[in-house]
Amino acid sequence: MRLKDRVAIVTGGGGGLGEGICMCLAREGANVVVSDLKLDLAEQVAAKIKELGQKALAIQTDVRDPDQCKQMVDVTVKEMGGLDILVANAGVDGLPSGDAPVSPLIEDVQERDWDLVVDVNLKGVFMCNRAVAPLFKEKKAGRIINISSVAGRQGEDLLVPYAATKAGVISLTKSIALQLAPYHVNVNTVCPGIIWTPMWERLAKFGSEAIPEAGGVAPEDVFNLVVATRIPFGKQQTPTDIGNTVVFLASDEASEITGQAINVCGGMRMN
Repeated sequence: MRLKDRVAIVTGGGGGLGEGICMCLAREGANVVVSDLKLDLAEQVAAKIKELGQKALAIQTDVRDPDQCKQMVDVTVKEMGGLDILVANAGVDGLPSGDAPVSPLIEDVQERDWDLVVDVNLKGVFMCNRAVAPLFKEKKAGRIINISSVAGRQGEDLLVPYAATKAGVISLTKSIALQLAPYHVNVNTVCPGIIWTPMWERLAKFGSEAIPEAGGVAPEDVFNLVVATRIPFGKQQTPTDIGNTVVFLASDEASEITGQAINVCGGMRMN
């Protein structure tokens, strides 16, 4: 119970990686606000947290909207009695939408897809960090954990917009960590590796269609091939693996860690 009675917000907490993070925080004693664009999904995760005996609240939030981000923080403080931890996890993959070509080439990336992934993955993290900063500065305490990706460590030819935003999250985290260090607020990033979530399922399907060498193989086979060839440990990560790292960074054990980007990827990136 390393986080007993602390209050955490997890954006994008309604499923996949976000749900895993929420459940890990709750199992360590945190009361969790599940924030998601889809309220019904957030409510389902909140119900699971309550089954563990922790307080939970579901909030619908579009992280691109500064007013909604501020409201998310204000409602949390009012309903939960405070706020100690922000996990900025909400994100999108930026894959082609509508009638866009099924292609990863930069000349085929549509402006609308670029704008969406930047708005959610980078601007959204900024908006959430900005919303909690005054509160954490006032109380001279707080933990911010932004979720990036190993794709932000090195260019990804299948995910040009996504990788760019995740690199931006790492840099943004370091800058905010410097600003908030005088107030004893820890700001870090977690860079997950490869996890079979709905996002990766879409990516695997995209890869099977967009890469001629893939020959139209099943998305699961594309995913398994990537895991086997790119991860030294030879296995995928899980939402719990990421959640456990978030718990550590939110705990007193990580009191001297700030401005860091921690890879949780089975050795896929070693830096």
